Amino acid sequence: MLTIKRSCSYKIITRAVDLHGQPLVALLISGADDCEPCLDQNQLQASLDDSPESIIVYNQQVDAIALVDKLNVSDSQIYIEIRQDTKGVLHAIRNRGHQPETLELIYQ
Repeated sequence: MLTIKRSCSYKIITRAVDLHGQPLVALLISGADDCEPCLDQNQLQASLDDSPESIIVYNQQVDAIALVDKLNVSDSQIYIEIRQDTKGVLHAIRNRGHQPETLELIYQ
């Protein structure tokens, strides 16, 4: 189970919709009011190395997915994928050795 503030989820979805198909990759710290966008691989990896508990947030844009795929993360890394085909739905997953596990996403 993963809990996220409802206001934070609205900000994430709004940001993704406003980008109109452009890549969105960001880090979310547990309990934060918003995520921190980052499209530079080195900066993103350094931030993850400093805060491995961060959640990776990304949209289904090709460049965003490519950037996320290049990251060196643990098998327990949690991701929130913004599903744009359904007009902004958040889908939380945990990567377990290439066997994605869907997490229940609770909005508070």
